[in-house]
Amino acid sequence: MLIKCKFNLVCNDGSNPCQLDNPESSNAYFLPKNGYYCLDAFNGQIICTCPDNSTTRDRPCRICDRTPNPCGASPSLVTCTDINKSYSCLCNDEKGKLIVSTTSCDKRIITPVVVPEEICQNEGVRDPITNRCHCPSGFTGDECEHQEDDKLCDKIQCQSSGICSVRQIKSGGRNYQAKCLCRAGFDGDFCERQSVLGSCTSTFCLNGGICREREFGNSRYKYCQCRPGWNGLQCDKQYFRCKSAGDFVDEYMKNQGKYFWCIPYNYEYLIKQLSCPNGLKFNSEEQLCL
Repeated sequence: MLIKCKFNLVCNDGSNPCQLDNPESSNAYFLPKNGYYCLDAFNGQIICTCPDNSTTRDRPCRICDRTPNPCGASPSLVTCTDINKSYSCLCNDEKGKLIVSTTSCDKRIITPVVVPEEICQNEGVRDPITNRCHCPSGFTGDECEHQEDDKLCDKIQCQSSGICSVRQIKSGGRNYQAKCLCRAGFDGDFCERQSVLGSCTSTFCLNGGICREREFGNSRYKYCQCRPGWNGLQCDKQYFRCKSAGDFVDEYMKNQGKYFWCIPYNYEYLIKQLSCPNGLKFNSEEQLCL
């Protein structure tokens, strides 16, 4: 049983202030994997992000909603669509033919867009240079199209002497997942958090950490869920701080595919911890999960 002892993030109160899509929807696009996040600025404001490292306050981030519209305002503009880290414009050219453009319809310079086919399945990551798919644990094939449940743990590294085990997602179901089984005194998806016997108190976790409890048999353990860049039993150690914008390896969780996204905000930086698909690691030189 998981007990939430402190949880005040507006992003998670069900109001969906950044209007992120439901990941289970077939047409979902505004998702974290495409660069759209909801962040609590810890000053009462909500920060919505776009994949081009821009942000908005207390309203959804949409490149095409900006003023002026990046696709222009001429009669030739049909629509503007957020896509990848930029946008695309659907314009009428001089002959009235619909053409997708990478530039404003006002310029009347129409450059056809060639959108590469996404050939990697099951969260596989395509290397734009080699055109090779890097597959998560449990998937193989040129396009990561083959699922092999017995290999779900192949590239998973549990911390603190935890052991990776393939388990059913639901009892009696046919879907499986890799899960780290942690020794007593450790918690987290990869056994990365230290826990101790006892119940949460308001002062146990430091530096904005959230205290949580979990029951093992007849014993109750408490642990801290730290803000990005902090660790330690009570979130008392800061091991990463943003010094510039961009993506950076999480040195503490690099073997688990974690990395940081630093976003400029009010002459400082917001920080978000991101995850590669299971079994892949973030490559800082390629800026990809490989």
